[in-house]
Amino acid sequence: MKSIVASWTLSSTIASKSMLTDRWNVRLLDYQTIRIPDYPTKNDHEELMTVQIRTIRVEEFEDFMRYIERAFGHSVDFFRRFGPHIYKPTPEVCAWGYVIEENGKIVSHVGVYPIEVVTAGVALRLGGIGGVSTAVEARGKGYMTQLLYHAINEMRVQGYPASWLGGDRQRYNTFGWEVASLSYRLIFTERSLGRANVTPASIEEVRPWEATAHIARLLPLPDCHACRPDLETQLHRQDLRVWVSEDGYAIVHGQDRDHVKLIELVSASGKEAELIRAIIAWNQGEAATWEVSIWDETRIARVMPYVSYWKAGPGDMYRVNDLTAVLRAALPRFERRATGLRDFAVGLGIREHDRTQTTTVAVHNGAVYIEAGRHAEPYIELDPLSAARLVFGGPAIPQAPQLPPGLLALLPVPVYVPQLDHV
Repeated sequence: MKSIVASWTLSSTIASKSMLTDRWNVRLLDYQTIRIPDYPTKNDHEELMTVQIRTIRVEEFEDFMRYIERAFGHSVDFFRRFGPHIYKPTPEVCAWGYVIEENGKIVSHVGVYPIEVVTAGVALRLGGIGGVSTAVEARGKGYMTQLLYHAINEMRVQGYPASWLGGDRQRYNTFGWEVASLSYRLIFTERSLGRANVTPASIEEVRPWEATAHIARLLPLPDCHACRPDLETQLHRQDLRVWVSEDGYAIVHGQDRDHVKLIELVSASGKEAELIRAIIAWNQGEAATWEVSIWDETRIARVMPYVSYWKAGPGDMYRVNDLTAVLRAALPRFERRATGLRDFAVGLGIREHDRTQTTTVAVHNGAVYIEAGRHAEPYIELDPLSAARLVFGGPAIPQAPQLPPGLLALLPVPVYVPQLDHV
């Protein structure tokens, strides 16, 4: 393996750990005519269809709202209430939505919304897929397929190394999204907190947006958090409740008094249990559930003595758009984990619908090298679903026995999208 590693021409991108190149600076055109495979076809091979795909125009925003509400069967202004920061009539936000029209009317849509997260020190910019829909009268024409392939291409152009999606696994597996990563649901009860003699914190409930500055100050403290450039607007999301303490806050979704659903909890002094007991008491309830990433290890360890019961479950769906960029984002973590590993080098490929992307990973004398392209043997080629499970953590993949043990020791790459940032 040493001879293979030594034969590389290591580019300056490794030394700088740069994730993006100049080609990502391409600016989107408002209107594009593209040719995309309508996949799969009845004949089990690619056919090409010419469709016109464009971004949403500001002046048609209200018409777009009526379309998407009807497509999902939701009430008027549901999407504005659900995601006020991603559904608003501004040029920047409208450019995140891709549509197909018939006879001058929007009939299909896919949104690619920016999500920035830091998970156990790994910062990733994700393309959040949302609002996937087609009008009832236009279904069965392959519009969703074409828009999703278009969205994948746009994410590559715009420099999203990976993508997040919440939806039906069977439907979106076709396009390379797979359920990956895990989260815990920690259940606290008045009994479990009382047995540990937890003293309730002093808290106050406020309108969510009134706590914007307080939340913004504390938001980056946990190991797993999101970056929210439009936080105040985001806090106008429907059915949110916010409590604040001197050095912490809690965000709850819904109005269930008996069993509170915590979607975000931060305490600078590590008094999460005290906050939880105070919120249960405020609601005159019996229990609270807090969903937390498995990568939030420090806080999980701190609150486990107060947990009545816990469950682990799959997270949402992820897609690897740029394997090299995803792995480079985790390079500092890999370097810490590489201590003591035997040298290895391996070429990895992801066989997509329109290309095969390749990356080489090696460890030599405790240093980790990640280079775009195929520069080492063995070479292991993965389908997109196996790649997502391998890279982000999920059920075993068929190719695992062929992979170097050292690579499996480095992976997975931590990733978690908080519920407030779901699109």
